[in-house]
Amino acid sequence: MSSAQTESAGDLAGQVTVPESQTNRVVFTRQSASLPFGQAVPLSSISGPTYVTGQLLVQQVAYALSDKIFSYSPETFDLDVAIKDWAARQDKNIHGYTTAVQPLQTRTGAGAFALGYIFSKDFDLSRRHIPQTLLAPSLSLRHLRSALDQLSLLYGVSSPFVAHVAAIDYASDSGLVADYGSALQIAEELGLALVSSASAYESQHMSLLATLMAKIVPTLHVYDGVRTSRETLRVIDALSQSGIAGIFNKLSQAVDNLNTRLDSAGKVFELLQAFNGELGTEYEPFEYVGHESPDTVFVVFGSVEIQLAKQVVSKLASDGARIGVVSVRIYRPFIEEAFIKVLPSSVQRIDVLGQVANDAAVSDGSIQSALYSDVLTAVEFSSKWASAPPVFDVKYSASQVLTPTSVAEIISQSGTKETTESEISLPLLDTVSQYIFFDTDDSTALLAPIVVGDLLSQDYNNNIYLGESHDNLVQGGVVRTDLRSSQKTIDAPYPAEKADVVVVGDEKLLKDFAISQSVKDSGKLLLRLSNFKEEEAEKRIPELVRQDIQKRGLSLYVLDTGLSPALEADNDISRLLAELSFLKLAKPDMEQDALRKLSELEGNQVKFEQCIDAVGKCLKQVEVPETWAEVLADTAIAAAKTLKTNSFVPFNKEEIEPELQLGNWEAAAKGLVFKEAYSTSINLRPDQSVQTFTIHVKENRRLTPTTYDRNIFHIEFDLGSSGLTYKIGEALGIHAENDPEMVLEFIESYGLNPGDLVQVPSRESPAVVETRTVYQTLTQGIDIFGKPPKRFYEQLSEYATDDLEKKKLASLGSQEGAEEFKRRSEVDTVTFADVLEDWPSQAP
Repeated sequence: MSSAQTESAGDLAGQVTVPESQTNRVVFTRQSASLPFGQAVPLSSISGPTYVTGQLLVQQVAYALSDKIFSYSPETFDLDVAIKDWAARQDKNIHGYTTAVQPLQTRTGAGAFALGYIFSKDFDLSRRHIPQTLLAPSLSLRHLRSALDQLSLLYGVSSPFVAHVAAIDYASDSGLVADYGSALQIAEELGLALVSSASAYESQHMSLLATLMAKIVPTLHVYDGVRTSRETLRVIDALSQSGIAGIFNKLSQAVDNLNTRLDSAGKVFELLQAFNGELGTEYEPFEYVGHESPDTVFVVFGSVEIQLAKQVVSKLASDGARIGVVSVRIYRPFIEEAFIKVLPSSVQRIDVLGQVANDAAVSDGSIQSALYSDVLTAVEFSSKWASAPPVFDVKYSASQVLTPTSVAEIISQSGTKETTESEISLPLLDTVSQYIFFDTDDSTALLAPIVVGDLLSQDYNNNIYLGESHDNLVQGGVVRTDLRSSQKTIDAPYPAEKADVVVVGDEKLLKDFAISQSVKDSGKLLLRLSNFKEEEAEKRIPELVRQDIQKRGLSLYVLDTGLSPALEADNDISRLLAELSFLKLAKPDMEQDALRKLSELEGNQVKFEQCIDAVGKCLKQVEVPETWAEVLADTAIAAAKTLKTNSFVPFNKEEIEPELQLGNWEAAAKGLVFKEAYSTSINLRPDQSVQTFTIHVKENRRLTPTTYDRNIFHIEFDLGSSGLTYKIGEALGIHAENDPEMVLEFIESYGLNPGDLVQVPSRESPAVVETRTVYQTLTQGIDIFGKPPKRFYEQLSEYATDDLEKKKLASLGSQEGAEEFKRRSEVDTVTFADVLEDWPSQAP
């Protein structure tokens, strides 16, 4: 039933004195990419200057303020990893009890559970004033629509409700994309409030504001879920839980005292002013940056979009361009008076940078972005201008990778009078050191950039910014990690375009990505090449990469761990060498104490000392000859192939064999009675890929004498009503079965029940389960009386509970027991059944 000449490491080595007594290994592991440096953070430790991610701050506010959190996070998204940990630790919220966390699946009617809880007859009315919170990616909104619609209609008798929505969806051709369209649309159609976080730095404040707005109207808090919310950075003024409690309680009273004659827009605006007064901030529904008297103003929505537009426009405006940008913080209610007020009176053209679903929608003139219609309406009905400036919908696809260069190109092509260079240098990045690591996701040095980032973050004068992207469709899984370091606050939620040092962990990646173009002019490129010989450089480094290295004056370094087999075989040393080699290039003046901290992070100072000695031999600078500037092929440097983020975790290459399960007649009965629900089909031999029939032998007659050395039979089959058809020349396949008596004898000796049901994954599809009895399985599906190979003994030894039997089985499966195995196989002709009976301690 289918149911990646030699520089000396003397300076480095002379800086460290290693105490041999400290040899205990502390393994650095990463729990989740949505946690700072991948490490779990206690709820009580979030306060003041601290390293966080935007998603962590969203979870902190949700956990602190909520009665219950309904989480629709897909398994690998980890939108709720922190709140699950805090709930398991029984951490209290501001109301004095542990917040309940309810993980749920995204499917049709997904919001019914949350809706049922909020309006349940058994709901504790003493908690009616406490917010209920939802965590979800934007891809779940379509399945939550009906529940949100009902909630909006019944909101007068509901608890305050806020949904923190990470803008993430999956496009088959682009991977993971930051989709805002679904959130904007559902907010407009259902009358929900919508507030956005423009950066990870303000995600805590906006989460708090959204929860307060929920006391007025059901509210969505939307933020970029692909990059912004998952990148590690330092927030100087993070609120502690007690700080959140004080602000929430005080402003809750302010909400209760709002003028009841105000509409929702008026109440939200008054709340925002009170919020600013309490925190000392200057948040506005719409915020303008740019030239004092611009001709063109761009309107943008979205975390990455806002930061990039503000930085690019500010740079261009400082160079004299008459342009500006308005960022939308509160989309719903759309406070038209505030929007018109923030627009400079000199504006002659308004360009709305509006996101649409895909490239086809960008080209389709009949499709408008959600933001465009609101801006157009507000401008057309305003009396601020004698003649309203024209509004244009400058659409871009959700899958478009936004960088300073790409945003500058959008601005240049939007019809403005301003032109931009092909590359733009942002003042923000002038004081930032940028590093990029490319590696395969099964590399021993995969965690090296995270360990290095953690190390550099321990310097209080450093601000570290760390983010990674996974492309699981190239080379079995590729990871790009961007590491930035600065003495100033960094807000750069976009890929680094020109890095000081780029590290490549696998030479194969040089063919898949134009990695050398990510290195700034005169920067450093470090390649991890095992068994490298300088005369083989032209064979191992692609031609276009060599040309780029020579033309732009890049320094080329090679880390060769193959110089010592012992180094290459030890994963810990291999990673340490990668970390130390990078630090030698990126931070050559790193002090003694900092290197000691690296040894503490890695937890094995003996190996650390070995690496300090080895890095001088393994790290080499390669001379770049002038001939590399010549390209034999008639081609130019190709455009960089963008790494498409299609996952948040490495590709799982382990194939877990499904476990066989024993069941009873009830399991089979459910499948038979409810065939549609269980997708049950009944087959004679479900283990076979071809259709099988039961037919009968009508005649079986020997044609040769018994004394003849060849056995020839005449056999006739009666097809009867079996449904089998046969034409001359066709072949019949016979599925042999084990002897029933021998099978029953084995079942009895092994202590099995022949009538018990066995669920076996199908050969055709592991998702389909075949259900048969123990007797049927041993008779038809398993060659229990066949000859067992060596690996069977080795595998069986893992289940033996008797030490002597375990050793004997392991011996027969190894070279040590080759002679005895040969005897058992060829002389004694033992079967699988014999082996199972000879060593009983392995039996279940």
